[in-house]
Amino acid sequence: MTERKTVKGYWDNMWQSKETAKTIDPRELGIKNYAVRMFHAYFKKIFSSLDTKQSKLLEIGCANSVWLPYFNKEFGFEVSGLDYSKTGCDKAKQNLDSSNVKGKIVCADLFSPPLEMLGSYDVVVSFGVVEHFEDTSKCLQSLSRFLKKDGLLITNIPNMAGSVGFVQKHINRPVFDIHNPINKEEFLSAHKNIDCKVVDGGYFMSTSFGVCNLNGIRQRDIKWLIKKSTLALLVRASMVFWVIEERTGSLPAGRFFSPYINCVARKQK
Repeated sequence: MTERKTVKGYWDNMWQSKETAKTIDPRELGIKNYAVRMFHAYFKKIFSSLDTKQSKLLEIGCANSVWLPYFNKEFGFEVSGLDYSKTGCDKAKQNLDSSNVKGKIVCADLFSPPLEMLGSYDVVVSFGVVEHFEDTSKCLQSLSRFLKKDGLLITNIPNMAGSVGFVQKHINRPVFDIHNPINKEEFLSAHKNIDCKVVDGGYFMSTSFGVCNLNGIRQRDIKWLIKKSTLALLVRASMVFWVIEERTGSLPAGRFFSPYINCVARKQK
């Protein structure tokens, strides 16, 4: 096990304060759904050679997940989720039920899961999980244990080494501090240190300050209002770029402005 940058109580409190997430639909028009459409195009490419309707997918860090219903409805995966926050797991189950999707949610630590889950999945995905651990490679190695041989490990993290991290650090330092701010090269290299081969990876999307958040800040005082207004302006600026991309094509994803880093790796043994 590698050292965590957060404690379980942090996540329980956060998910308790959050509303159950809304189902995502990649066919929904409008600029606010642009990121979902970008992710959908990415996953269509990644899964193009996989018989997804005969495959099992596990999301690690599935609290309040909008992705499990999506992966079932759009690709036909048999879906499961794992998280150690009971509150987050309850919300993930509610999302599955409200979407009329059958799936299994397991409340357990990823480092000590039920043994029958190991080596059982064709695809393992995580969104914003591995950057909360000191040793990225050790965390990734633990994720890969759930895969069958030749299975795909798909990891997504916020680009805290870029402008998103700079903004997060200045508007809400405690949230920045629970992240390991690693860049693309460090992230891909961490995958090469485990029993997986990187098949795709890099910065994802040109910009999105919607990744930043004000979680935990006392609301309604003047500092909170200033930070909220600043973040809202940055989010709107991101949307301006998305409008341009919708009309002219995607702008380059790069080290400084991209909000995410993705990696796809195939298990070798």
